[in-house]
Amino acid sequence: MGLLGKVGRAIQNPGRVLEHIGDLISPPPFLEALQWDKLERTWLAYGLFHAAVEAKALGIPGISAVEFGVAGGNGLVLLEQYAEQVERATSVRCHVIGFDGGEGMPEPIDHRDLPYIWQPGFFRMDVDLLKQRLRRAQLILGNVAQTVPEFNARGDAPPIGFVSFDLDFYWSTMEAFRLFDQAPDRVLPRVFCYFDDCIGDDWELHSQFAGELLAIGDFNDRHPSRKIAPIYGLRHKRRRPAPWNDMMFVMHCFDHPRYKDHVHPKRDWHLPLTRRG
Repeated sequence: MGLLGKVGRAIQNPGRVLEHIGDLISPPPFLEALQWDKLERTWLAYGLFHAAVEAKALGIPGISAVEFGVAGGNGLVLLEQYAEQVERATSVRCHVIGFDGGEGMPEPIDHRDLPYIWQPGFFRMDVDLLKQRLRRAQLILGNVAQTVPEFNARGDAPPIGFVSFDLDFYWSTMEAFRLFDQAPDRVLPRVFCYFDDCIGDDWELHSQFAGELLAIGDFNDRHPSRKIAPIYGLRHKRRRPAPWNDMMFVMHCFDHPRYKDHVHPKRDWHLPLTRRG
């Protein structure tokens, strides 16, 4: 996180001023910063790291991390940076891919696209500037209804491990879900997902009847062997709970031949009877 961002967070929460000052003087290591939510857009690092940990447990050498809705490109640049950190921490290679139309949001199709929030042209990209900033990410421009099937057909990327969905519209999100229609060996058994548009400000009023949440429900209705579900109780497992904890989901690929492979680091569990007296 940049200097202004850290100063802003310190001002909003005076009790953490000293902590922020310490972080400015001596930034914490990546994994510590991830645990304590001290990273910019921590959800990107969380999803990517845990996907890589899953892949490592399964002996899979590389994964793909995808961002749908690149907009200005700040998230994709961060994802590149986190990919390097995750590779050092796990030895799992991380291939970063961004999908975007490149010309801002298209026309909404119907009420499910929440036109009372989103309008055509929002989040337009400076394509040339972003390409100059990117070092390793693959940027795929065009309508996702076309680019995702083309990407699937090539089949030249490592298995999908983490996806950040930020397309805002119901219909665009449904098209992006075609990424999960690939053969089981093209995805991890459990794909970490972040959905940006299921919590918003007081104008957004997200519900399961429109937008991303409706898209998730419709995907689940149409896929008996693949289900997208929130990570229940994630905020209770975090050192420092945050709103994004409620926006993390997992796509469970029950038809994956390795879904049942044991990956938990504890290889044996014993609960001995406690003696009394």
